[in-house]
Amino acid sequence: MKKILSLILLSCFFVAFPIFAQSDDELFGGDDDMLFGGKAFSESGSSSDDALFDDDDLFSDDDMFTDDGIVESSTQSKDKVSSDLSKGVLFQNGSIKIGGTFNLGMTTYTVFKDDWSFGESLKNTFLIPKADGQFTLDARPSENLRLYAKTGIHYPYLTEANASMLSLAQTAGTVMMASYTGGISDLSANGVLQNLFYVKELFSDFNFGDNVSFRFGKQTVSWGAGYFYSPADVINVTKIDPENPTNQLEGPLALRSQIVFPGTQNALWIYAIPDTEYSVSDVGAGTYLRDTALAAKGDILLGDWELGIGGWYKYHKSPRLMLTATGTIFRNYGIFAEGVVAFGKDNVKENQWTDDYSGNRDLVWQGTIGFMRYWKNQNITFAAQYYYNQQELYVENTKGKEVTYAFASGDNHGHNLAANLSFGKVLISSLSASIFGMYNFTTQNGLASASLTYSPRNQFSVGFGPYMMFTKDNSPKVAARFEFNLGSGKF
Repeated sequence: MKKILSLILLSCFFVAFPIFAQSDDELFGGDDDMLFGGKAFSESGSSSDDALFDDDDLFSDDDMFTDDGIVESSTQSKDKVSSDLSKGVLFQNGSIKIGGTFNLGMTTYTVFKDDWSFGESLKNTFLIPKADGQFTLDARPSENLRLYAKTGIHYPYLTEANASMLSLAQTAGTVMMASYTGGISDLSANGVLQNLFYVKELFSDFNFGDNVSFRFGKQTVSWGAGYFYSPADVINVTKIDPENPTNQLEGPLALRSQIVFPGTQNALWIYAIPDTEYSVSDVGAGTYLRDTALAAKGDILLGDWELGIGGWYKYHKSPRLMLTATGTIFRNYGIFAEGVVAFGKDNVKENQWTDDYSGNRDLVWQGTIGFMRYWKNQNITFAAQYYYNQQELYVENTKGKEVTYAFASGDNHGHNLAANLSFGKVLISSLSASIFGMYNFTTQNGLASASLTYSPRNQFSVGFGPYMMFTKDNSPKVAARFEFNLGSGKF
């Protein structure tokens, strides 16, 4: 069974490539510009550093509401205001919009092992339910001020029993003890903090004139250009998941300054990012000022190409310089590339700047290049990306025992390749398919998956396909995966 599923998946992955010899339309034309969410490239084919938070969009990552849902109270009649209350809550100088998304469904994995019969595999099928929600508030009390918040909750939730006021009081008491010097991660590991909900973003936008704007608060930062990998993105708290590259990343608390050069579309971005490891002292909870990271990047528009050059610095971390580029070639291929050089390595174990304890500050390189292609008539999308990461693992000899630790990004060091092929329509409009694969040629680890999805309604879909994982020392692990969307939606 495992060998049959492996052959089916690999055959689909490689046989699909001849499709690309067909005639095609322009990559970013008409209503089909929304290639991978529509934020990767502008109509000119260039990338926007702040595409995720375009000031023309009401929401930072989802165009959930159109602009005609925002009304100015000073120009509306009573009847018009009443009809618009369903679209937003009005107040004196602006409007407020409240929305959200529900992600509801289930995924099952049936793993086929060499020493298991088919019946045993079915008996040990793994079920992953999903019942997540995000809630968004976008307020514009004045022309010069925007207040934005996005919160959410993940399944499984706390019950009334384990979310009692007593446990919360104990949590607050523990955190505020002057003797407590741990960080947020220590509290979570010890079960002290209970995740009632999470804050995805919470920030304020305000302007100084027409060419200078600021944003302060927790925010997702659009820093790199990569799709599956982005080594230039050293600011966001989480990294891109190659299997779900369009998911919004979690960003840090930061002060962002944007300076637009008059008469051009060129801009300078400056970030100040406080450390995320908090401690408690006599003056309250906070971080050391010396641990605040500083980053700056300039974006230059040259025809259909956008170039970015930037730098990043943090105490006890290796400084970095990065170069990004996005554009189009042959009118239809969206190209993106990143290059990063670090001065030394980050020692994760000791949280210090080092280079194999040698005292030398060697240059460490990372680079990636990829492309995206959309066939409008066939409704086919293909994306591929190569990533080289010079960061390596190192071994420390402690009392005759070797212990291996990883430098930053050491989990995908070496040569990496990821690709995704998706069919928006397979014979009928309610049937779609996708094939994904990623592989590390250095560690010889990777995975591949394929899925055929039937969606008779927007609120319901079911997908099925094989899921395989490859490791250097073991034979491929094969599973059958079912994915159910059960009423997901947004408001």
